[in-house]
Amino acid sequence: MKFIHTADLHLDSPFRGLDEMPAQIWQRVHQSTFTAFERIVDAAINQQVDFILIVGDIYDRDHHSAEAEDFFVRQCQRLAKQQIPVYLSYGNHDYQPVTEQIDSLPNNVHVFGNQVETKTLTLADDQTVAITGFSYGKRWLVEDQVSKFPEKETADWQIGMLHGAISQNNPDQDHYAPFTLPKLLQKRYDYWALGHIHKHQVLNEEPLVVYPGNPQGRHKNEDGQHGYYLVQSNSDKLTAEFKPVAPIEWCEIDAHLTHDQTVDSLIEMLLHKGEAEDGFKMIAFNVHLTDQVNALTKKLLANGTILERLQENLSEKGDYQWWPYQLNLLKGTALPKMTDLDQEYWDQSAQDVFNQDAVIDLTDKLAKYGFIADQLADPSLVEQLRYEASQKLGEGDHDEN
Repeated sequence: MKFIHTADLHLDSPFRGLDEMPAQIWQRVHQSTFTAFERIVDAAINQQVDFILIVGDIYDRDHHSAEAEDFFVRQCQRLAKQQIPVYLSYGNHDYQPVTEQIDSLPNNVHVFGNQVETKTLTLADDQTVAITGFSYGKRWLVEDQVSKFPEKETADWQIGMLHGAISQNNPDQDHYAPFTLPKLLQKRYDYWALGHIHKHQVLNEEPLVVYPGNPQGRHKNEDGQHGYYLVQSNSDKLTAEFKPVAPIEWCEIDAHLTHDQTVDSLIEMLLHKGEAEDGFKMIAFNVHLTDQVNALTKKLLANGTILERLQENLSEKGDYQWWPYQLNLLKGTALPKMTDLDQEYWDQSAQDVFNQDAVIDLTDKLAKYGFIADQLADPSLVEQLRYEASQKLGEGDHDEN
């Protein structure tokens, strides 16, 4: 048996805040989620897999574009021509009521309904595979879904598909089919195909419990390699191998300024660092400043002039192998540190206050405006708010009264 496990395609992601890049770069970025999935389909055909699992969030939102749906259908049709079935579930981003087979999808695509159900198939070697899963019918699923999964019965292989997050034992956070690893293992399944978390990771080796991550990182917090897992049987066990497919990789690169660094030499240094990277990279430079750096350089860094000059340099060359989208200034002298107790309370409060659901709740009235709703839905916004709040806290008056 050989299959591909993927999830969180997020086709047609808007990539907010990047649309002012050169058209050639923007097109590459905007198409990246499509390109990543097309590469997965290519791999499925070349590897002659028995089936594909797509565990939620095929689309970036419940009201997706016609272009995204047409693209997905065409890729599934490619698989249909090779007799490769697709088993998919919808997640919290593309939730929808599923009452019967969706007409727009080819017959090789099997969609899980809103209640836990099991679908079976027989492989060419007559082995049987039972696949159990469900689709989201609403944005939040706070109820335990794993308890509704049957234990393994007579099938040669039993696979669970679960788009969800590990339970935090907190009703304010457990919104996405919360589960615990011990409860998954109690079902005696051969493989748990997870979705929802955008970082590929193996939660358990025997049996395998796997998050494939999303095939294409969508912002700076989804850095590093992204791809899918190729799963194969070896006697009575399964092995999973991560395969990168993302056409674009987000990364951060450190740059340390010397006291005699000129603006031109700084730009040259950043260009050299970017050109040394393999593959297409979206780069955020972390520029480390010291008190000895001259005032003009500091000013040009702070007001964005150096980033603009760096981007102009690449645009003039027209050879886009990487793109600097951000330049962060890091002071060589540390901000005043919190006491251990302050830090403990800050960490606890930050988790409660700076999460996506809390931000959406606090801005409920503003969310009726589409452009604001799009910003609020971006996970990087929460990280930015948390970071800026911590910086402001560090800059505050630390005199004890």
